[in-house]
Amino acid sequence: MKATLLPILAAASILAACATTKPVGIPDADMGLQRGAALSTPVPPPLTVNESAPGGVPPQRPSYVGVAPLISHGIDGMVPITAKENACLACHAVSAKVKGEPTPVPKSHYIDMRNAPDRAGSSLSNTRYVCVSCHVESTGAKPLVRSDFRP
Repeated sequence: MKATLLPILAAASILAACATTKPVGIPDADMGLQRGAALSTPVPPPLTVNESAPGGVPPQRPSYVGVAPLISHGIDGMVPITAKENACLACHAVSAKVKGEPTPVPKSHYIDMRNAPDRAGSSLSNTRYVCVSCHVESTGAKPLVRSDFRP
């Protein structure tokens, strides 16, 4: 009886101590990622639209290997991209990279990963024609949240 009574008394005293401890408040300025009052509505900086013409700005290096590169020029008038109308291919459907010329569409975009993952087709894969699904135009916008990510 003594063996079971001791753990029960210990548990009861721990619970009593926890019940009398006051909770510690966290200032709302320390909550979340926005760093400010929790109930304020932050206003993001206005978006700078990229109005550069194709070839007018050199392409940026991707952040790391495997990430979709940014579109260095404006795309106004080139979207929406459909299977029948793809303005990107008018310039980027070239076979090899030539200095000062458009970057070619990678060979991976000609592979149908569902039906024929072992061979490249002669045309763009049906799952890869909407370029802006992965590629976005560069705007020079500053990151909203700091990132320490390193590949």
